[in-house]
Amino acid sequence: MQLLASGLSTGSIYALVGLGLMLAFKGTGVLNFAQGELVTLGAYTALFLSLTTSLPYWAIFILTILVAGVVGIVFERLLVRPLMRAPEFTVVVATLAVGLMIKDALRIAWQESVSSIPSPFADVSVRFGDISINAQYLWVTFCALAIMGMLALFFNNNLAGKAMRAVAQNQTAARLMGIRVNRVFSATFALSSAIAALAGILIAPIHGIEPEMGNVLMKGFVAAVLGGFNSLVGCVIAAFMLGVIETFGGAFFGGLFKDVTAFALLILVLLVRPNGLFGSAEARRV
Repeated sequence: MQLLASGLSTGSIYALVGLGLMLAFKGTGVLNFAQGELVTLGAYTALFLSLTTSLPYWAIFILTILVAGVVGIVFERLLVRPLMRAPEFTVVVATLAVGLMIKDALRIAWQESVSSIPSPFADVSVRFGDISINAQYLWVTFCALAIMGMLALFFNNNLAGKAMRAVAQNQTAARLMGIRVNRVFSATFALSSAIAALAGILIAPIHGIEPEMGNVLMKGFVAAVLGGFNSLVGCVIAAFMLGVIETFGGAFFGGLFKDVTAFALLILVLLVRPNGLFGSAEARRV
């Protein structure tokens, strides 16, 4: 049970990163490879606020997410919007370059030391018989499921969510329908960055805060592709699978198993289902 809770918690972090990637892609058509560094930036923002202010945890929690939303808007205005007419590969490389710049800036500012922020559930444990489970694991899992549910409702039932999907499919047609594309871009990256910061805050009490936290991006990307890049539910289920398999494999076969599991599983699934476990092929008119 403890391994299962740990695996679901790890999978939840992958799910939040994958959902942030999918949100940006669904809203703008841009694959943001700086998402991992935005996770790290969110964690360091929370750490900075905890060290320099006397605010309680939940105030820092909310303020960090708001700051991340502003960072997302700035990121979109300064980088993504000027490159929207460039080839897709150019935009991807640009986001990757910005991610590396964020990582190096954080390394210069905070060095290589590992820090942490206290968890509000540090003294809380959930018991199942003789087994005690860290409540932080359950909190992370709950947040991932809640974000998935809210995004699903947002994209399917909310006018702004539908506008984001329309912009991602065809910007010209969206403008002709009266959608303000620039506002949609800003809102999309604000939400995506906020989700990244949420992941950073949640992972900090469990694994600590250090400049290489952004490496979780690749696991989140694998989860999104495994589940099907157009399926929010598929992303979360694939992330849970990945986290549980990694945790049990690492416990029984060693740490090396954790490093190869994600990509081996990705290759095996894509050989059988190229669109992912829950994805579907998109029809295009030619």
